[in-house]
Amino acid sequence: MVRGLFASGDCPMCKKEVASRFHLCESCLDSLSFLGEEIYSEKAFPVYALLRENKAASFMIEGLKFREERYWAKVFGEMAADFLRHRKLGPFDMVLPVPTSAKKRRIRGYNPPGLIAMALAERLNLPFEENLFLTKKVKDQIGLGAKARAMNVRGAFGAKHVAGKHMLLLDDTYTTGATMKAAEIACRDAGAASVTGIICMKARDVDYE
Repeated sequence: MVRGLFASGDCPMCKKEVASRFHLCESCLDSLSFLGEEIYSEKAFPVYALLRENKAASFMIEGLKFREERYWAKVFGEMAADFLRHRKLGPFDMVLPVPTSAKKRRIRGYNPPGLIAMALAERLNLPFEENLFLTKKVKDQIGLGAKARAMNVRGAFGAKHVAGKHMLLLDDTYTTGATMKAAEIACRDAGAASVTGIICMKARDVDYE
């Protein structure tokens, strides 16, 4: 499916125009709100977002997560690689995705951040590793406020084989930062030398109650 779509030159968003940069046509690229900036204030753990949430970005994320449109992983992977090179961030020892629950992975058959991280690692010629794992069951974060999100994922992750490594941690969506922070703590506790986060889409803020 991916091979045929990209080989045809068609933009996967509008399915009308000829694709160019990041496999999207110029019109669809213009519909995205590129953020490309640091969104987390903790100096020891910089997190960068590629896109601000809007209709076009949500369509891409939802396609990857809920419509089995795996080709969006390649689009996001190339966007992330371009951003990292432009900002001259790194060097990194590996690309590490935030894991999904076993139930969601069974239903989808894949982990969306994992597919993006794999595409990004390939573009950067870095190892792709799944050395971050869930240590407890967590609720779906959708619909939870900031405090509930933080409590939900507190202590939820473990990490292995990251000691002394400079990690590039990837997730598809950032709302309050609770998931990324919990994942970063797990990497640090396992001895990671540094952790840098990259997010495909910065979601709209939720209530902090």
